[in-house]
Amino acid sequence: MKTYHSANNKLRIAFCGTRGVPANYGGFETAVDEISRRFVQQGYSVDVFCRLSHSRETLNEHEGRRLITVKGAAHRSLETFVSAIQTGWFLFRHRREYSHIVWFNNANFPGILLTLLAGIPVTVNTDGLEWRRKKWRWPFKLYYVLTSFLIARICPTLISDSRAIQKIFREKYGRQTLFIPYGIPSPAEVTREEQDKILREYGLSEGKYFLQITRLEPDNLPLEAAQGFIKSQLNNNGFDFLIVGYKDQTPYALELKNLSDKKGVRVFPAVYDPRVLYTLRTNCYAYVHGNSVGGTNPALLEAMATCPRILAINSEFSLELLGDLGFLFVPAKIDEAFLKAPDLEDIRNQLSARVNANYNWDAVSKAYMAIIEGTATEYNPFGTSF
Repeated sequence: MKTYHSANNKLRIAFCGTRGVPANYGGFETAVDEISRRFVQQGYSVDVFCRLSHSRETLNEHEGRRLITVKGAAHRSLETFVSAIQTGWFLFRHRREYSHIVWFNNANFPGILLTLLAGIPVTVNTDGLEWRRKKWRWPFKLYYVLTSFLIARICPTLISDSRAIQKIFREKYGRQTLFIPYGIPSPAEVTREEQDKILREYGLSEGKYFLQITRLEPDNLPLEAAQGFIKSQLNNNGFDFLIVGYKDQTPYALELKNLSDKKGVRVFPAVYDPRVLYTLRTNCYAYVHGNSVGGTNPALLEAMATCPRILAINSEFSLELLGDLGFLFVPAKIDEAFLKAPDLEDIRNQLSARVNANYNWDAVSKAYMAIIEGTATEYNPFGTSF
């Protein structure tokens, strides 16, 4: 394979372990998209590894980044494991082309190990607490625990995207990690006329609906939130509850889908158009955040940038991001949170000020670049100039 170099003769940087770009899945994909794009802007040569099972079309390049697609696995539960091996084997065979590899997610341990054996400098973003996810059976949970332990032992540089995750790695594995969170995207420019048109397409009225944008998985509580909304009977007060994220026909997602169009609940497919997402967020009455596992959640950051109120699961991760600006609930009493929500004040200005002061993609990317250049440093939201 031809070796690619940038204009300043730096070897290539590779971002591995996600479904790839363009980002249309979750937080890791968004992070790779935002960070790698800024790497290219600063003159780095960048590869992003993608999965064929996730790609609507196979691209060779996107916004200056070379895309390398691996086949992955037919079975969804093995996709990460198999993709990691395929990616790691590619890196091993082309090890002289790369100066640094950034892996995301400890579940990619086989690929991370092959990269280490290839002698390429490696940084691993450790992800959240995957072993706590309800969707995994005990063999997968054990795998996540073991790989996290091993990665903490053998990888030279580890990143945690939240202080809470950083604390867990320090206390559970005796390992210090670098804190580098996520940023927030620039707000989309959408006219009032365009926003009204989008709201009509969703059958919504400005300020009269609750919103949750998430993957439909048990750890994110969309089903429980829908059941809580129905129990609250807020539809009698003219409120709807829009849940955006339907994609895979899992038993959990189908159970939620069956509630759609009942008592004000509306379940819509996943959408990645920033103009639509901005419109839905900025016009909702309140955003519902139910992600119970993980660190800094990009969906919550984006909600803080535009939404007037946030109902969030009571967790160390929610508290880290929201401080005292969120209305926290426990899953068993989510209906009570809905019932109290009509009395909450509009605090969008405070939420926006907090998130803009603390989460910045330029600063995030600069922290990753410092690692690549051998001057590893933690995230500094004010150190944004390139």
